[in-house]
Amino acid sequence: MINVDIDGCTVDILPVVKGLMSEYDRVKDIVNGSYDTFAVSLGKEDIAAVVMRKELEDDLYIEDIDVVYLHYLGKFGETAAPAPAFSALVDACGELSVPVQPLDMDEESFSGVYCDIINTFELLGESRLAKKALKKKFDVSSAEKFVISWDMFVNNSKGFRELTRLREKYMANRIKFLAKNSERMLAVVETERINGIMSILNANV
Repeated sequence: MINVDIDGCTVDILPVVKGLMSEYDRVKDIVNGSYDTFAVSLGKEDIAAVVMRKELEDDLYIEDIDVVYLHYLGKFGETAAPAPAFSALVDACGELSVPVQPLDMDEESFSGVYCDIINTFELLGESRLAKKALKKKFDVSSAEKFVISWDMFVNNSKGFRELTRLREKYMANRIKFLAKNSERMLAVVETERINGIMSILNANV
């Protein structure tokens, strides 16, 4: 857990490994009534999809690149999609009857930024990533090191690196915005985005 004070609000940022089933109980055990704000590194549509995941189960489509990711991640335990860590936050907040705030862009905003930044060459390269990933050697000394090395691989091009930085800046600004009206906040964020988000927050705190 990472703790930071923003405008008098105590913000607890929990790094999680997307896809690991073991993260479900870890997150759910942390959620309690001492927090007045809960946030997750998803867009609002993604949160709604997690809420409705059982109803949408038959329509769930996993990209080839995500299948490969879960294959590697399986070295560290049982895996699932959508990310159990995010599902746990949504479920626990549902039990408390409190909303989960989105930290990431909504679909319309993300699509606009994506189209502005990612060029055709990078788009075509993205479709071949799954095959390349199967031949790639990742750091599998721990789940955390794996997801970071995976992230560096899939965001290797200039456009995707820029897109990632913009997402991190957006999420850091959302945390600061939510902190203005909170006393204690829990933010659940994937491990690979933590360093970028924290560098932005620390530069402005």
